[in-house]
Amino acid sequence: MSDSKLEFNIKHAGKSYPISLGNNATAGELKSCVEDLTKVPLSRQKYMVKGGLVDDSAKLVDVIKPGSTLMLLGTADAGLVSKPAEKNQFIEDLAPEEQLQRSSDLPIGFQNMGNTCYLNSTLQALYRIKPLRELILSYNGSETATSSAADSTVESHKKIVLELQRCFQNLKNKSFKSVMPMVLLTALRKCYPQFAERDSQMGFYKQQDAEELFTQLFHSLSVVFGDKFEDEFSINFKTTTTDSANENDVSVKEESDTKLQCHISSNTNFLKNGLVESLHETIEKRSEFTGANSKYVVDKQITRLPKYLTVQYVRFFWKRSTGKKSKILRKVSFPFQLDVSDMLTPEYMKEKIKVRDEFRRIEKEKAEKDRDSKRRKIDSSNGSNLSSMTPRERYETEQALAQSEREHWEAEFKKHTPSEVTEGENPSSLYELVGVITHQGANSESGHYQSFIRDDYDEDKWYKFNDDKVSVVDKEKIESLSGGGESDSALILIYKGFGL
Repeated sequence: MSDSKLEFNIKHAGKSYPISLGNNATAGELKSCVEDLTKVPLSRQKYMVKGGLVDDSAKLVDVIKPGSTLMLLGTADAGLVSKPAEKNQFIEDLAPEEQLQRSSDLPIGFQNMGNTCYLNSTLQALYRIKPLRELILSYNGSETATSSAADSTVESHKKIVLELQRCFQNLKNKSFKSVMPMVLLTALRKCYPQFAERDSQMGFYKQQDAEELFTQLFHSLSVVFGDKFEDEFSINFKTTTTDSANENDVSVKEESDTKLQCHISSNTNFLKNGLVESLHETIEKRSEFTGANSKYVVDKQITRLPKYLTVQYVRFFWKRSTGKKSKILRKVSFPFQLDVSDMLTPEYMKEKIKVRDEFRRIEKEKAEKDRDSKRRKIDSSNGSNLSSMTPRERYETEQALAQSEREHWEAEFKKHTPSEVTEGENPSSLYELVGVITHQGANSESGHYQSFIRDDYDEDKWYKFNDDKVSVVDKEKIESLSGGGESDSALILIYKGFGL
């Protein structure tokens, strides 16, 4: 920085503007400069700094630190005098039902086309995964699929992705009161015939298993996007298989998957128990040394954690007497915050625990600051006279302050993320729950599927997606989804890396 210059940044509407003024510059000079840059009139400019720069004769060096970033609030006039980038569409010009949806903060749902709740709940869960949503929305159908296999169905997978894109675009734009994914469903049934199964007597399409659909959609996305998709979800394992009757018969190999399974036994009460059990199994197979059948102990340890961890409750099993996949109704509680450090290899555990502890320290600081903020009235923050603002200005101020806080904490977590973390990898062993797909009923071919998705910014606010009906539920409702009867029971859990 020059000795005769005061250099800092002004942030407005998500953009940052570098400012360089003389050390003797006043607040009035800054406002004139900022008006040229941002098109925010002098009368509307409000600065989030002590005193609010109300006095135009105030010296900037007395209130602004060199190199700092100052937040500016106020609506620009640029849109009134320049041609808009896109044609303006006023809410009064929309159809009545679209007016209602656009004016609502609620997301929109999917129409049930006859036993398609398994599809609707899965699509809502996938849409809420930000990197996956962005990957699908930015997909160019002319791109070559990245699958190395000579897969004759590649075009079918691309068609599925294109129809996912169409559905996601409608969810994003709230183009309709609800979305009807008919073309996507047709593409799915063509690529995966099991979803086209009909009732032998009545002829209607049968209810399907949401977990099977989840797995098949992941397969299609993997075929089309390859590593760009897999990096966000892929879990790597070190698998050691030992003959219990011959300790010299040991094999070690690397494996990968896109989900963890929670096996449910008569002793399983908590998710963590079921996950650990699934990583330590006993199987029977023929020994290459003795030629006889022997029991082998299979131990898996995780060597790579993805940003998004999907967990499947293994609730369905084939019941020969009924010829259907019956459901294990047992209650198995799951946490909102999941630490998987004890499932990792020792060396990988050491890396992740170090970052986990640092992230928890930041979380504690954030919680303390949030509590302090709730105790203070917004009208008194930073000395600004916000009580004189219009409702719109007040709303913009609150949104800007919230966005500034989010960016601050995101920067804090990023600052303590090791540089050697690979693309799509979770830097710590900690996850937070962001989505749940549930099932009501006694078997996979009947009942009803729904999804529950956490709000992007409010951890205590969740959305319930019941086909085209969308409502807000509190966090306590999510705790009741652990099973114990034929009511909503968690089938798939979606966890996001903590601090990401």
